[in-house]
Amino acid sequence: MRLKPEIAIIGTGGIKSGRDVFEHILCGANVVQIGTAFGFDGVSIFDRISKELKEIMAEKGYTSLDDFRGKLKTL
Repeated sequence: MRLKPEIAIIGTGGIKSGRDVFEHILCGANVVQIGTAFGFDGVSIFDRISKELKEIMAEKGYTSLDDFRGKLKTL
């Protein structure tokens, strides 16, 4: 990571799925903000996104967010 670990990164913008959350965390986000999609889908979006994220994590063998947070590999 390029930032000091005590600086929290908030991922915002375009989060509509568990894949979006996964990608934000992979890029280093400590938390994500869900705005517009919440407006369209209501509170049910949180259960759906959580389920999708857990499925991605299981598929990749991750048991915690820290297993992949900030681990995006660049070319």
